[in-house]
Amino acid sequence: MARSAKRPQEAPKRKPVRPVLLAGGLGLMWYVHFQSGMTVPDAPPWSFALITGVRVVADIVGAWVVISLAQLCFALGRLGWAQLRANREREI
Repeated sequence: MARSAKRPQEAPKRKPVRPVLLAGGLGLMWYVHFQSGMTVPDAPPWSFALITGVRVVADIVGAWVVISLAQLCFALGRLGWAQLRANREREI
């Protein structure tokens, strides 16, 4: 097959940072920075692991929601910008 007849290979579409991994990192950073010192003084030892796990998961889910809302805002902004440009070109 001739070199010019070959089809160029398309690069796979990948997001630069996956939202779940970014949310995990942000949630852990939030936990370490703001919640790591909060403990219940008279709690049984097994409850420390349970409380810590629930707080970390809640921080990760919260970060995931924030990232999803930011992605939604950017997508709506791009859509609005495209509509504005399309309407402007239609008027010309």
